[in-house]
Parts: sequence; C-alpha cells; structure tokens
Amino acid sequence: MYNPETGHRIKDPNVPGRITWVHSMMKQAGMLPADWELTQCLFGEHLLPRYPDKPVALVESEKTSIICAGLMPKYLWLATGGKSCINDRLLVLQGRKIIAFPDIDGYEDWSRKLAAYPQLGITISPILNQNATAEDMAAHIDIADWLIRNKVHPPGEPVKKHCAAFLRAARYVSPEYHDELEALIKALDLEFLGAERIDPPAEESQD
Repeated sequence: MYNPETGHRIKDPNVPGRITWVHSMMKQAGMLPADWELTQCLFGEHLLPRYPDKPVALVESEKTSIICAGLMPKYLWLATGGKSCINDRLLVLQGRKIIAFPDIDGYEDWSRKLAAYPQLGITISPILNQNATAEDMAAHIDIADWLIRNKVHPPGEPVKKHCAAFLRAARYVSPEYHDELEALIKALDLEFLGAERIDPPAEESQD
C-alpha cells in the first residue's frame, strides 16, 4: 500500500492493508518453519542478461526503478528493496557500469556500505544532495521524485503534453525504443488514445 499523496510505502502496523511479506504471513499461519529465511535478489535482476550493454542504475525502491525506467530508459534500473539492503546480492553486477541513486536521506549510509564492494566500481550520484531544498529533505524524496519534477513537470508549469503522452505509451513499447518513441511523439505532437494488440496475419498456404 502506498500513500497516494507522497508515493511512499505505508509501513505503519496500525494501518490495515499495509505492505507486508507473503512468507511472514505463512510463518504466522504455520505454513513455513519459524526459522525459514528469505533469500532475495535485486528487483529487476532478470533483465541483466536481456540488456547486457546497458549501464545499471541502482535505487532503493521498486517503485522508483519502474518510474525511472520510463523517464531514463538508457539505464537498466534495479532496486535493492530498501536503504539497508546493501549486501552480497550486488555481486551479480560484477563487470557492469553502475551508478547508485540513494534516496535523499541515504547518501552517507550507501557511501559507507558500498565502499565494502570496491570490485564493483559503483559511482554514487550526489545529484539529490546537491540540489535538495529543505522541503525535499522533509519529504524524503528519491530520484524518481526529482526526475518527475524536473523532466516531466517543472515547478510552476503544467505537465508537458508530449511527456504525458510518452509516459502513457511507453508501457507498451520495449525500453530500447523509448528514445525514438519520445522523439516521435514530440515531433508530430501526438496524443495517446489507447493501445490494442494486433496479431500478425496467418501465413498463406504455399500449396
């Protein structure tokens, strides 16, 4: 469950429907041993072999990675699942070019933890800390919040028509074509009205 105003996850245990884990519920129901432990991978890790040449952008939240994939498709956006989730699951990124975008309150923590993995050569972006306002700090923004505000919806301006159309259409197009899609929408002043599947015609018999 996410707060509709801030986009952040609701973790308050007193809120019905708050985010939780299936294995936690199964333990409580006696469906898993009490000592069973979850082993996680990076969110989006399955995309690594599909896009072997894309630089990796590492963020905390799964939500952040999904939004950023639409806004900056030149990167392969993966998420750790939380600020504290810096561990050996990162070793799968060996050999990739990696830039980390910690949330605004996580820069120092990630800098310290990622220093334990010098073999990965991870660059940590300071963009949020260098441009943050007091309001940003209070709101605990992440890179998705910053990109939305500055690329799609600058303060005081309406949402750009072509950006809104691109965000609606991009979900139906492979990420490697997002740059071309955005350029086409902007050049032709296109609007997104909807999408439907068109199956290729059946091959005609050669007999």
